[in-house]
Amino acid sequence: MLSQNFPSDDQISSSFSDFCSKFGLFSLLSACGARKVRGVPVSEVFSYLFSIVFKGVSTYQDQRRGRGGKVVGKDCVHRFMQSVHIDWNRFISRLCSLIIETVLTPIHEHEKNERTCLVIDDSPFYRNSSKRVELLARCKDHSKKNCFFKGFRMLTLGYTDGTSFLPVAHSLLGTENDKMQINGAKEVPVGTPGHSRRVLSRTKATEAMLALLDYAKAAAVKARYVLYDSWFSCPAQIFSVLEKGYHVVCMVKKGSTKYYDEQGENPSTVSDIFRRNRKRRGTSKYLLSTEVTIKDKDGRLERVKLVFVRNRNKSKEYLVLLSTDTSLDEQQIIAVYGFRWAIEVFFKSCKSQLRLEKGNQALNYDEICAHVSFVFVQYMMLSYQRRISTDDRTIGELFLYMVEEIQDSSFEYAFTLLLYMFIDQVCKSNQALQEQLFQQAEAFIDDLPSLMRDQLKRAS
Repeated sequence: MLSQNFPSDDQISSSFSDFCSKFGLFSLLSACGARKVRGVPVSEVFSYLFSIVFKGVSTYQDQRRGRGGKVVGKDCVHRFMQSVHIDWNRFISRLCSLIIETVLTPIHEHEKNERTCLVIDDSPFYRNSSKRVELLARCKDHSKKNCFFKGFRMLTLGYTDGTSFLPVAHSLLGTENDKMQINGAKEVPVGTPGHSRRVLSRTKATEAMLALLDYAKAAAVKARYVLYDSWFSCPAQIFSVLEKGYHVVCMVKKGSTKYYDEQGENPSTVSDIFRRNRKRRGTSKYLLSTEVTIKDKDGRLERVKLVFVRNRNKSKEYLVLLSTDTSLDEQQIIAVYGFRWAIEVFFKSCKSQLRLEKGNQALNYDEICAHVSFVFVQYMMLSYQRRISTDDRTIGELFLYMVEEIQDSSFEYAFTLLLYMFIDQVCKSNQALQEQLFQQAEAFIDDLPSLMRDQLKRAS
């Protein structure tokens, strides 16, 4: 009852209000297709859903407890998240561009060698207990040998400058089986963002990767390099990324890919190049560096640099990095590729802290994509707060700090309300006790812990 008297209890903190006003979050959401259908404004629904993860409960649990109130009900939440007219990737990419332009670009203007990168990787999105989820697929978990799961491959494009990481766009790659496409729902209108999401989810990962890069270019996300693992390191994919205006730094497989000399002749594999060239002695980070030429099926040639790096886990093996920017030296190529690890930290933080997989159990594909987008925006706000702060707290520490702030705020309002209601009742009956009562209240507050004491003084 007390929490319903204070709507601010449903908002995470003043940080969210500052974040919204600084980047025009609701105006941007409206420009990406979010419109008020009936009753509740979009800003209230978005604020409510944004704060759920910091309460430590799911939307279903929060609705069962009545914390959403009569304003944002269950039907309102599902109607908003299942909308086929909201382009979530456009919203995330444009918000990312605003954060980069406002916060990160002024920092990079003083750097001579700007190393801004786009990172592409996929992560398993588990729905093993589900059967009727739209576009649900049987996927292989590459992190585990001969292991399959039910769910999606969450292909994600992110931005990093070596310090901060911001998600740019995503696609939940599903099945091509027509039986799982609609799942009994109404036909999605052609040309809507919802239809485009479903078409993208049924394409190959290499094609979806290029579509996510188009979102970054449309939002003017400025980056110099595109980083990815060996899954997308074929020559055709490298030429496709180069056509979009980015350099590529990636890891390559030791398979059948052929590399040529400057004239595009004398094909050799990675093993052949490593065997016939002289290696560096000592304990340097890399064993060998050489420039070769790659060629696609159309006969196009591109000069690239290969760097053979020691494998710290297996001393007798090596890893091979490829860079289309031959002006970078070996140490710079290794350092730039090291930025790719930021997306692995991002996946871990979203799943463990922001309830990426367990925070929503919807069957509708649009609602699942909307939930993923909410998690990405929550991470962007935490990453922004971490970058502008002067301390060295991690994303996880900032998340726990905001959770504690919500829990403390409800006690603060309830305790202050009860205390002053008690004082008012006593003062009405006997004015002579007013001074004694206030003295006792001040003595009681002084005996409280310092954090609680400061909050009560600010509230009073």
